[in-house]
Amino acid sequence: MSQRAQPAADAAPSDRLGYIQGLRAIAVLAVIVFHAGLPVPGGFLCVDVFFVISGFVITAMLAREWARTGTVAFRHFYARRFRRLTPALAVLVAVVVLASLVLQSPLGSQQITARTGIGALLLSANIVIAKSTGGYFDAPAATNPLLNTWSLSVEEQFYLIFPLLLFIAWKLGHRWGARLVTTAVIITAVGGVSFIIAMAQARGHKVSALPAALGGFYGPVTRAWEFAVGALLALVIAKVALRPGRVTAAVLGLLGAAAIAIPLWAVNGRTPWPGPWTVLPVAGTVAVLIAGLRARGLTSRALSTRPMVAIGNISYSWYLWHWPFIVFAILIWPNHQYIALLAALASLVPSLISYRWIEQPIRNLRNVPVHRMTAIIAATIVPPVVLALGLSVAADHGFWIPRVQRFIAATAPMHVGNRSGCNTSTAPSARKPGTCVWHAADTGTPVYLVGDSHADHYTEAVIAATGALGSPLTIATANSCPFYDTYLLDITNKHSPCHQFVVRTLHWLTQQPPGLVIISTSSTYWNSDLFAAGPTPGTVSFDKAAKRAALQAGLESAVRTLQASGHKVLLVQDTPYFPAPYSSDPHQYSVWDIATGRIPDQGMPQAVADDNEHAARAGFAAVAASTGASLADFRSVLCPNQVCPTILDGTYLYRDHGHLSVAGTKKLDGAFTAFLTPLLTGTS
Repeated sequence: MSQRAQPAADAAPSDRLGYIQGLRAIAVLAVIVFHAGLPVPGGFLCVDVFFVISGFVITAMLAREWARTGTVAFRHFYARRFRRLTPALAVLVAVVVLASLVLQSPLGSQQITARTGIGALLLSANIVIAKSTGGYFDAPAATNPLLNTWSLSVEEQFYLIFPLLLFIAWKLGHRWGARLVTTAVIITAVGGVSFIIAMAQARGHKVSALPAALGGFYGPVTRAWEFAVGALLALVIAKVALRPGRVTAAVLGLLGAAAIAIPLWAVNGRTPWPGPWTVLPVAGTVAVLIAGLRARGLTSRALSTRPMVAIGNISYSWYLWHWPFIVFAILIWPNHQYIALLAALASLVPSLISYRWIEQPIRNLRNVPVHRMTAIIAATIVPPVVLALGLSVAADHGFWIPRVQRFIAATAPMHVGNRSGCNTSTAPSARKPGTCVWHAADTGTPVYLVGDSHADHYTEAVIAATGALGSPLTIATANSCPFYDTYLLDITNKHSPCHQFVVRTLHWLTQQPPGLVIISTSSTYWNSDLFAAGPTPGTVSFDKAAKRAALQAGLESAVRTLQASGHKVLLVQDTPYFPAPYSSDPHQYSVWDIATGRIPDQGMPQAVADDNEHAARAGFAAVAASTGASLADFRSVLCPNQVCPTILDGTYLYRDHGHLSVAGTKKLDGAFTAFLTPLLTGTS
């Protein structure tokens, strides 16, 4: 190695330098403030700051080791990473699993917590979360107390692969006599591919060769370029004694701070992430890291103050603990205005305990023999994994308590016969013949149930009614896909495949024997800021008036297409939604609540439901009036005496804030039969 390179490598930044700790402090504070519900809509982006720092610090550390020894001691590297991250994480998972046992519901919440905990300890929480919890900004994410571990798994996946990549690059570069160039080219190539994939997915393009769980918000593939940027900076510093002048450092520091700060308020949950906006905080982090190299510069002094360094020191523990505290606090005190903020502050207590008595003692262990390290790893990972597995199995079996098992069965999603595959975005024409068909041998007027999950939740009642009337039934529904001939855009600015499903299903229906088509959809699209709609992909709008006009026109177009092919159409008004404080979600009840019968009837005035769904109800009524389609409304059954109960005659009617439970749907058997009889038999 050249004499010039050696001192620079020795001077490479340590992960404990004050200004780096200060930058970590800013990142963790932004994330926590965002999670606490304060008006910083882009606070989530500071996870990307952590990723750049990690790429920078780990590469600098490995570069120093290579400069000293000419190799990378992988066993020691992985042992250090384990000691640094896993013990504190294992304690958190164990505590969260035990808290979930007491506070969460066995209707899926406990199972998701258990699976996420196991995933976190096995370096795969991001993949588990992507498959079970859904999008980072989706409602289920807010109730997963281990959601924040997704980023730790991404980081650990980087630690698992990146040192090997560096080692190979350095070996090749040493053989070719161009170590820095070779390494930079390889890292740039990997980061470049990651960046291209991330930007393509942000624009709504699918990368067919990439499994869904490895891309998108949680994906290591779409985040790798952020680590690569930090790594490239560390390599340059390791080769060149990069020390910016006073003015340059000050300018870089201010520009970097602005690049990180501006997106905190300029982006939100609708912004594709990672995407074009992600470049700004990543570049800002690089600028701040360079500026901080001037030890007595403005940036370094500002970030190295005692409070900033102290917060940076506990940033890992605080990041771990703040989110479970927020989730469980909201679960216990759902209507407290500042509970998320108070919980985030309260989480400082276990964070400090974890830092002082878990992180520090274990990370400072030195020269641990292999057999002892193996024992430490087993003792760290096995107990919380066993706890999580036990929680998952017990929840799946209703804790072997009959009352809990009955409640789970009563509030489950639909489960009749060959239901599997009926509520998907696969049009009937692409299914195997006979799939999702009931009473196929009956000779009465055929019935077709279409729409989104708010059509699907009527399945049991429609099956019962058509069976009583001797009519064959075909079901074709898709989640979050209203049966409107229009285009939808979701909050992530990605076009829903819904329109394609609707068009294909409409075409299939026009080829079927004339019958009765039942259409029902959620009223959410008409009011929610999560969805935009328009007659073409280029005209979708979040403006409520424009969106409602597009939805009504799309529904009318679908109805007229069906009528033109000889079908009758029955439009079904949506079931009541239960906004706070009229919660109807059985997932809010713990095992103890269910086992002891402590489940109150959260009755809601019908006027509240009607007001919330006014736009959708008016749109359905207008389409029925203009097309002559029939209109069904089950308010008289679900809201007797102008009150919409959650428990009726001892039956829990809903499986969440808007979907009927199995038992609730069966309450509509008679009502559906009454509506369908004259339409199918021509009698009044």
